[in-house]
Amino acid sequence: MKIVLQTDNHPSRTFDLSVDRPQALGRSTDTDLSITTEPALSRNHAMLTLNNDCLRVTRNPNATNPIIYKGQPADTFTMQPGDVFVIGQTTFRFLSTSADDRPNTNEAEPGLAHTMSAEEIRPHDRAGDRMRLIDLMELPVVLRTKTRSEFFTYASGCLRLATDAGWVQVLRVANEGPRVLAEDAALDKTDDKPLSSKLIAQAIQDAPSPVTYCWNDDTNPTTLDATAHDDIDWAIGCAMPIPGEDPIVLYVAGARSQSTPTAPANSDLSLRDKSRLVGLIAEMIGRTLSLEKMETWKTRLGHFFSDKVTAKILEEDAEKALAPKITQATVMFFDIRGFSLRTERNLDRIMEFTAERTRVLTAMSQCVFDRDGVIISYAGDGILACWNVPTPIADHVDQACEAAISMAQQMKNVTDGWDCGIGLGCGNVVAGSLGSEQVYAFDILGAVVNQTARVEGITKIVGVDILVTKEVADQVNPDRVLTRRVARFQPAGMEEIVELFTVVRTPDDPAQRQALENDHAIHAQGLDAFEKGQWDNAFSLLHPIVERDAAARYVYKLALQGKPPRDWRGVIELSSK
Repeated sequence: MKIVLQTDNHPSRTFDLSVDRPQALGRSTDTDLSITTEPALSRNHAMLTLNNDCLRVTRNPNATNPIIYKGQPADTFTMQPGDVFVIGQTTFRFLSTSADDRPNTNEAEPGLAHTMSAEEIRPHDRAGDRMRLIDLMELPVVLRTKTRSEFFTYASGCLRLATDAGWVQVLRVANEGPRVLAEDAALDKTDDKPLSSKLIAQAIQDAPSPVTYCWNDDTNPTTLDATAHDDIDWAIGCAMPIPGEDPIVLYVAGARSQSTPTAPANSDLSLRDKSRLVGLIAEMIGRTLSLEKMETWKTRLGHFFSDKVTAKILEEDAEKALAPKITQATVMFFDIRGFSLRTERNLDRIMEFTAERTRVLTAMSQCVFDRDGVIISYAGDGILACWNVPTPIADHVDQACEAAISMAQQMKNVTDGWDCGIGLGCGNVVAGSLGSEQVYAFDILGAVVNQTARVEGITKIVGVDILVTKEVADQVNPDRVLTRRVARFQPAGMEEIVELFTVVRTPDDPAQRQALENDHAIHAQGLDAFEKGQWDNAFSLLHPIVERDAAARYVYKLALQGKPPRDWRGVIELSSK
């Protein structure tokens, strides 16, 4: 049992009533039913006692203002479900659970229950159906031009008139029960609109087929009061499952006192006509809302994901798939090298290179999408991308490496001598919808993101296009990507030491692969001598490959000094980012 309070200036509130003890009603926060928005209430105004299905109200003798019950002041009275009393500007309505929108486990079984099949829903060339459908053809247009709330209100009115119903409600059905989104009734004064929880549950279970209940057919004429409303003896429920949302149910209710153009009153056929019309409208609305939601998500996701990844997300529950979660990801930072220097402090120069920059970022983005990567953001002349989110990719490290190699090659095709730097790292991130209420954004957060940005910066120092961390190098498939350790670095401002590697696509020709692996072996020998402080030996070992190998040339130039620093520990300490 519950009591609902309504005022003109404040939203309705609901209080559950206790069957165990009387409850105090008043303005004080110490009372059981505290209402601070009504100035006419005393601190402790009345005592409410629930007895079976009745509510006893007793006014406190010290209360300042009267309680108005059935138009007269009353100090003590007993209320039945549906009765109201008034204090000041606030109306208190006593409702039972069965008249509530909460599930009613004791409701009577209908004399007629019917779920309409998809074949029955389709029109059979009846004049009445054509006229009703002509009137309802405007629904898709209204949906495109109005808010959802306005549309549901419009649809409720159209559906009530088309079915000769007493009232129509559009319900959102969540775990806590149904919530009315819109309604239309033949009589505006009808406040109590009873819902059959069994009908709603069956409509959701049988969706998208409409379900019809009739409580007052010829075989069971005694159950008219099963709906607790004199004007209602049939109801039709039809659920519209919308991806990622709680079900929306059309609930149409009325009396079998009128005939339709195609069937006499009190016939099962007339209810079938109504049920078929409700099913058609529900199908139209459901398809339109689902398409609208999909188009909205496609627009959002198109900024971040390829068509392939977007389609995979939309096959599932998009909101669930994109919810923030901790997962392993391969992260990429891409940067157009030297772009800032070309345009520094000169807006005209920025405008001059805008078209070329756009062409570069478009080509680079396509390389990411071709390898199932995700574009997280564009920052000036750079791209932040990642793999293995939001959907898992078994070979995400290889895919990221191959994308980076393609990007470095494409730079030579789409620009006139521009270079790039690409850093790759791998580790756990928080990935998902991390934007604001106003602006949708898919983002990643975590230490590996900052580390990868530093790695990209080191490509400029080493003089190579791509550098990856050890976590990446340890996971690549050598039949697809070959790695080679460059050196160990301590980036400026960081205590952590990182081992960095180059990556190249594994040659298909066995002889070319062998030659490349031989050069890598020479570099490994020279690097070992370099890190041990044997710089003269490192210089000699690296000399044969320095002309064709930028990474070896970087270590070779350091070894030209002949002797390492006195505190040498095999780590290249960087003084700038």
